[in-house]
Amino acid sequence: MPEQQRFDDEAATWDDAPGHEERQVAVARAIEQAVTLSPAMSALDIGGGTGRLSILLSGRFGSVVVTDPSAGMVQVAEERIEAADLGDRLHAVQADLTTDSLDGAYDVAWSSMALHHVADVDGLLRSVARLLVAGGRLAIADLDEDPDGAFHAEKDDFDGHHGFDRQRLAEQLAHAGFAEVSFVDATTILKGDREFGVFLCTATKGA
Repeated sequence: MPEQQRFDDEAATWDDAPGHEERQVAVARAIEQAVTLSPAMSALDIGGGTGRLSILLSGRFGSVVVTDPSAGMVQVAEERIEAADLGDRLHAVQADLTTDSLDGAYDVAWSSMALHHVADVDGLLRSVARLLVAGGRLAIADLDEDPDGAFHAEKDDFDGHHGFDRQRLAEQLAHAGFAEVSFVDATTILKGDREFGVFLCTATKGA
């Protein structure tokens, strides 16, 4: 099954996966500690899935556009946003930021466990840089490098990245126009008998 179809099919129960809520809460806390947020800020959620991360952070910013390539995920995100009575400030749109244009300028952008599904990471980072205001902040939570592909071993159709080398990602961010790149350990994910590290990378768009 193509990965995009899998996301559409699993969207309704995505947040029910074991450990998913704890991971999103940990990432939200890491972002709150690393990035100064305010009610005046507009935010962009990259590959936001069901919108859970943005809903968790909703008390800390003014508005957010949750983007995801999966129509199923966007539909669930819209439902969750309405259920949380946040429809005046949070909006979900189907968009792949490596290929689709998006209007607006944003003060902050974040992503949780989405980057490893993106084929053209450099293209995505450039697109996000264009959407951020000068001095805008980017926060990316994703897997540390997993050279043997153990994290996605059960998914035969997985064609993404097996985590990221932090130094290499820092270089990619610099090439895309970001500065002040830093990393912290955000949380871990237990699969089978192994723990996989999840980092939070923050960066600032250059002037």
